[in-house]
Amino acid sequence: GRRKPFRLRDFLSFNQEFAVLIKAGLPILSALDTVLERSGNSDLYDLLREVRNDVSTGESLSGAFGKFSSVVSTLYVASLQAGEKSGSISLAISRYIAYIKKMLAIRQKVITASIYPAILTSVSIFVIVFLMVFVVPTFTAAYFESGTQLPAITVVLVAVSHALKNNIYWLIFLAAACWAGLTYAKRSPAAKRFLDRLKLRTPLLGDIFLTYYISRLARTLSTVLASGMPLVDAVRIASGTMDNYFLREAIQKVVKLLEEGGGFAASLERVQVFPTMAIRMVDAGESGGALETVLDDVADFYEMDVDAKLTVLTSAIEPALMVIMGLL
Repeated sequence: GRRKPFRLRDFLSFNQEFAVLIKAGLPILSALDTVLERSGNSDLYDLLREVRNDVSTGESLSGAFGKFSSVVSTLYVASLQAGEKSGSISLAISRYIAYIKKMLAIRQKVITASIYPAILTSVSIFVIVFLMVFVVPTFTAAYFESGTQLPAITVVLVAVSHALKNNIYWLIFLAAACWAGLTYAKRSPAAKRFLDRLKLRTPLLGDIFLTYYISRLARTLSTVLASGMPLVDAVRIASGTMDNYFLREAIQKVVKLLEEGGGFAASLERVQVFPTMAIRMVDAGESGGALETVLDDVADFYEMDVDAKLTVLTSAIEPALMVIMGLL
């Protein structure tokens, strides 16, 4: 099951074509053959050929895709399982496609909002290091040779400049070592939990991260519940798709509380991670028997909230970065 990851857009394209063929009345095996006839050589289509061979030997479609858990999400496999049980695989795939498109849209907003500040910060750091290492020593050498008495702040600047110039390779090595150490530390659950919790507690950005993860969780749960999956299984699948380790553990605690007979809203409240407004909305949906619909509303609300917060943050951070650049 170990395979190279493929592009999500290619996978979506396959699923759109596959869902149309099944909806048109083709059997699963014929639909897979039709898709593969027009395919080229890629990691995705190599995987699909193996799926097709497994299906031809009597394996279920969800079981065939489930063998590749390293590259195929548990949500997709669960959607296929629900579609097989209800007898409507095309509908289950269509819901999965709609979910992924919404997730891609909100992720694109986050990426777009962070591009300009990231570029500006990187250029600022590069310019400052260049000035300190190459420009400042050239100018200050003439002053020191003439015996000019320099102000204290200039002396400090020159000292920092010489320290950077004389130890630039050691500093690069230290930065690389810190990066490698952080990457290695992320493999341990304790480090993942600490870093992901720190991400949620970061001023300004932490609230945006939490809002984004809540919208993603609500959208995932709504999609899985719409496929006919029981609530406990839906929450368990949603925890597997969460890439924040701290929140994933919190959702797994919710699963245990649900298995013990607790209500969904009450379980969310007990883990003390999710906002009160989200819990109240879930409670209203659970009480009224419309949890799936309310979760869709929760996802829509928090997606709009992420968009609004990103707009405000971007508007504030751009002039702030320019002021910091000017001061430096």
